[in-house]
Amino acid sequence: MSETKKLPKTNIVLDHVDIVTSHLCNKNCKNCVDKFLGTSDKIISLETINRFLDVVKRNTDKQLEVLLLGGEPTVLPTQKLIDIANLVHSKGFLVVMSTNGKLRDKIIELIPYYDSIQITVNSDSEIDFWRKWPNKINIKLAGDKSLNMEKLNHFIEQTEGFLKRSITMYFTPDFEEVCSEKEVWDLLETLEWKRNGSYMYTFYKGVRIKKSIHGVANIIEESTIPKVYPNGNYNKTWCNEELDDYLTDGEWNK
Repeated sequence: MSETKKLPKTNIVLDHVDIVTSHLCNKNCKNCVDKFLGTSDKIISLETINRFLDVVKRNTDKQLEVLLLGGEPTVLPTQKLIDIANLVHSKGFLVVMSTNGKLRDKIIELIPYYDSIQITVNSDSEIDFWRKWPNKINIKLAGDKSLNMEKLNHFIEQTEGFLKRSITMYFTPDFEEVCSEKEVWDLLETLEWKRNGSYMYTFYKGVRIKKSIHGVANIIEESTIPKVYPNGNYNKTWCNEELDDYLTDGEWNK
């Protein structure tokens, strides 16, 4: 596929793009967003990623973040993850990975190749471990049923000094909020939220908080974040593995 520069014909503003590296994982989290988890052992190819990034490059002149998702990206071979990072950088984009943090040694080996790595943590000891790389690590807390104001404020206090800190408010498959703590939601209602495609985000004491647009649109229907899958398909949605002409003028199927 040609890399000829062709800037957007639409008013769509891309914020970031997603690469689903595989549907394999080394954990079994209750609120996993990958509805295809465990359905295939296929790993995304560099050829597919190259095609995908060429589509993105023709539709933006911004240095976008390319986010590696799963499943769990770190189940891929280390060299494959390095090759992916090098390919993303060669296209002029930033490369970011979201991980459960279980394979620490592999993550440490990958840190020099990635612009940042988002790690979901469950304890102070995990936070303290990653404090050695504050400029590369985005510490993430799951906004699940265990989240309350005490836990939220403790997380903010304990993660001071990291480059990025974030909380994702998780939802059920029917997009009901998993966190039911009224005090948390009362706080969130007082904050100024901005829309980014399929989700809303805000900041509280330096921590980025993200949720889907409940009652307006859900993350299956929203059409603004290009995503490529391990099976080679391309789509604009959160959890479909279908082919889609979004930004491609039908070229993906050729």
